[in-house]
Amino acid sequence: MAVHRNYLYGILASTLIWSSTSFGQTSDTFDVNITIEDSCELTTPATDMSFGTVQLLNTAYTATSTVSVTCTTDAAYDLALDQGGNDSATTRRMADVGATNFVSYRLYSDSGHSALWGDGTTFGSVKAGTGTGIEQDITVYGRVEAGDNATTPPAGTYSDTVTVSVTF
Repeated sequence: MAVHRNYLYGILASTLIWSSTSFGQTSDTFDVNITIEDSCELTTPATDMSFGTVQLLNTAYTATSTVSVTCTTDAAYDLALDQGGNDSATTRRMADVGATNFVSYRLYSDSGHSALWGDGTTFGSVKAGTGTGIEQDITVYGRVEAGDNATTPPAGTYSDTVTVSVTF
């Protein structure tokens, strides 16, 4: 057995000597890179804003929506809300199915309902932000003001569609 084992060790040793002297080794390097540009996108779909089921418009009603934006770290951006599809030059409005009756409402960038949010024109300022590299949830605050609606319109479902956009 010992002779057989020594024979195997001899073959193994000669193989290692042959392989280490027969093959050379060289090396090289390469660079790895990426260029990231400022970028922003609206990510998770915005949530609907529902004022719920109400009776008379003799008090203020509030609701919220969430808009999600993802921007590269430190990228400055502006979020704008358009006037909606039923506006009357200076007022956002929800319309009934026949678009003959309306409920006025306002959108704000703060919970105190003091900073109107729009597209930088009649309906309010854009909301500025800075990217963090991860998704940011931004709250849109809505309010139906009692004084904005002279009378309570007929019973029915009222709606509007507002488009949010991000520029960077």
